[in-house]
Amino acid sequence: MTTDRLAPSDREALHQGIEAAYRQVLGNAHVMDYERCGVLEAQFTDGRLCTREFVRGLAKSEAYKSRYFFKVSAYRGIELNFKHLLGRPPLNQQEIANAALIQSAQGFEALIDTIIDSAEYAEVFGDHGIPYVRSFTSASGMPMLNFIRIAILEKNFASSDRSNGTDSLIRGSLAGGMAMAIDVPPALEFVSVSPTWIGNKPPADYEKLWRGLALVGAAHLAGMLVNVISQMLGIQALDRIPAMFLGL
Repeated sequence: MTTDRLAPSDREALHQGIEAAYRQVLGNAHVMDYERCGVLEAQFTDGRLCTREFVRGLAKSEAYKSRYFFKVSAYRGIELNFKHLLGRPPLNQQEIANAALIQSAQGFEALIDTIIDSAEYAEVFGDHGIPYVRSFTSASGMPMLNFIRIAILEKNFASSDRSNGTDSLIRGSLAGGMAMAIDVPPALEFVSVSPTWIGNKPPADYEKLWRGLALVGAAHLAGMLVNVISQMLGIQALDRIPAMFLGL
């Protein structure tokens, strides 16, 4: 096991840690200034909170609950709790069932405490590590299927979990072991071939146009070349030719 630790030595390092925690815990969602947890940030900055407690506070904040508790299905919320706080999807249906039982009996915040106080969190992130998505590597104790599941949950690095739907994305895989494919968007086609092209040749009008442009360009370059050579040879008679074409 390896543990990423934050040991800030200046305010800039603390700022980077705060922003990384917001990005991970809130699922890469844009956070408005009025949604930020100013009290938590102040307590973390002056050392009253360690990183683990700062992450706990973010996960219990109204900004988090408004995105991933009140407005999503219970199943979706739990799978995101694991992604945001442990950096991985749920391992199996039993883990989802246990989390749902805790949440229904003791409440949302009790589930957050259970995850953050777990032995896994302590081993991987400790008191000073900021959670990160870690299922893209072969982490100890995780099946290879987790790579596909986290890819489905993550979608891409530019989107937020808030924009990826309100229902579970991996329920079928967890409940029945169903194989899942990573959804890769098709490559963009920037140029489409006109139906008037026949035998890989352009339409006649287009061919005439580019041939005409090519001839004009060639004549222009030839004129420039002749003018340069005449200047080099000291022949001044050609100096008036460009002006004559312009009517000067």
